[in-house]
Amino acid sequence: MAEITTRLTLLTRLLSALLLSGALGVGGWIALQWEPVLLPVRAISIEGEMHGLSREDLQRTISAEISGGILTQDLAALRTRVQRLPWVERASARRLWPDRIQLHVREHTAIARWNDNGLVTERGVVFRPNDGRLPAGLARLGAADDAHAPEVVARFHDWGSRLLALGLIVDGVHRDARGDWSLELLGGTEVLLGTDDVERRLERLIAAYAQVEAIGIPTRLDLRYSNGLAVRWLPAGSRDGGSKRIVAH
Repeated sequence: MAEITTRLTLLTRLLSALLLSGALGVGGWIALQWEPVLLPVRAISIEGEMHGLSREDLQRTISAEISGGILTQDLAALRTRVQRLPWVERASARRLWPDRIQLHVREHTAIARWNDNGLVTERGVVFRPNDGRLPAGLARLGAADDAHAPEVVARFHDWGSRLLALGLIVDGVHRDARGDWSLELLGGTEVLLGTDDVERRLERLIAAYAQVEAIGIPTRLDLRYSNGLAVRWLPAGSRDGGSKRIVAH
């Protein structure tokens, strides 16, 4: 008899637990259904300076991601979606009781254009605006592979500072698929450095530039030689282009 009583007690407890669990489940389901109505997200505030980011793109992204109330809205998913926008470097989101979500957005800062349709940051991060609009007045950097962007940016800064001492402004740096490096100076002068010993070749240009400039304005400087450089320029007062190889000793 005692054994039967014990079994009945266990069965009763099990049924009670099941009923409670079911009630909690139903209650939770009801809460999820009604929470967006009872505790809706009524406002989203956006903080952070935006210069390149389209507010329309940002608003569309946010609107597409808002699906719950203030308690159930997935902030991680919202942050991830916003960070996928091309101009966004970092985004964060938090709840502000009772009905507001605060979103903070930090943009990438572009220091130069990248190839034909992109921009690049100081750290060599390449991004491409959805609308294709690129700021005017930026230097042009590029490579066959975006993975080379940090190296291209580093050389843009290094070579730019060294050539600035000669009064030359670097307006472009490019590395092609073969690894050949080239520069473009403000005014359109092309500088070819090749693949190997590019640092030594740049030093050769710096050492010989006064001699080059004394003859005329160079339009093309080719340093892909073992001990000199080839120059093409327009001599002062002449419309005909000329070229000459200068040997460095």
